Amino acid sequence: MGDGQRKIGMALSGGGIRATIFHLGVLKWMAEKNMLEDIVRLSSVSGASLCIGLIYSHNDFKWPNSKEYLNEVLPKIQKVILEKDIEKLALMRLIISPWWWNKKVNLIAKVIEKYWGISGTIADLDKNPSWYINCTTFETGKRFRFSQDRMGDYQIGYVENPKLPLAVAVASSAGFPILIGPYKLRIDKYPWIKSSYAKKDWTPPKDKIIHLWDGGVYDNLGLESVYKMDNGGCLSEGVDYLIVSNASGSSGYKKRKDGLSSKNLKRLLDISMDQIGALRNRNVMDYIKRTQKGMYFKIGNSAEAITEASGIHGDLREKLVTQCMCTADAIKVRDYSTTLSKPSTSNFNLILQHGYEVAKCTYTCYYSQEK
Repeated sequence: MGDGQRKIGMALSGGGIRATIFHLGVLKWMAEKNMLEDIVRLSSVSGASLCIGLIYSHNDFKWPNSKEYLNEVLPKIQKVILEKDIEKLALMRLIISPWWWNKKVNLIAKVIEKYWGISGTIADLDKNPSWYINCTTFETGKRFRFSQDRMGDYQIGYVENPKLPLAVAVASSAGFPILIGPYKLRIDKYPWIKSSYAKKDWTPPKDKIIHLWDGGVYDNLGLESVYKMDNGGCLSEGVDYLIVSNASGSSGYKKRKDGLSSKNLKRLLDISMDQIGALRNRNVMDYIKRTQKGMYFKIGNSAEAITEASGIHGDLREKLVTQCMCTADAIKVRDYSTTLSKPSTSNFNLILQHGYEVAKCTYTCYYSQEK
């Protein structure tokens, strides 16, 4: 499928380690189709930012071609994830050094740099494809993005060619409210420039610190860098094909006896984010259906569900259902906890396989000549 004719913009959602591994599986399928070379823009949130950060860091800060990803990069990443439990390592440091309590994301940044090898600076990355790491600015409520060219949001302004540790940008994108908290970014040492969307009376930020939350608070799909919702939807400049990989988990209700615990508060946040996400999902899925200029991969969709929804029956349906995991296992992956804890080998393989199969089945049922 990859023939250099498409210019793919890819949005990868948050979802902790579940999202990290699911996206690795989607990218594995794309690599088998020689599509990694066609990606011109990447936009990531939270667990997806961890995923892309691992890929760059284990391929000399370059985006891999399809062969490199399959033969070298993916095996290295799998080994790192299964050997180092970054959540446990961060917790151990927190116990030994409790003054980190209010800077847990700053601590996560140090841990992923040391133990996962997410090192270097954003400026060290190859310029192609463009990579947008999405966060949410607490002070403005806007999307704060890191990229090879600049960082900032349109109200605060931007810093060009930021020499900021890659681990900091990735950890900031994963600073989930309540459970982890914001990254405290010192901004007084950077030269800020005005955004073209800023008000006429804009002045450089006077605060010394801003607080960056998980990008999923603003948009868990990270769509804005590759897709605009204006006028029924359109692709960003330089992109002519959209791929969305959505590893957002279930926010299903589980009754608790302890009143408004942190998990109850997290559920309220999940509900709010789900409502916003549903609007974006409907918009982008309508665009893909109308234009046929994209694919949408959703965690939890089994081969049975995808073939049924697409109207595929007969031998092809039987073949896909037989080859792929059952619906119960697909739901198990969808409901895997949004955490940064190290998965078991069996869970890693299950989530990776599911990402691969969702991409394969969606493509086969909707886009392949085989259907």
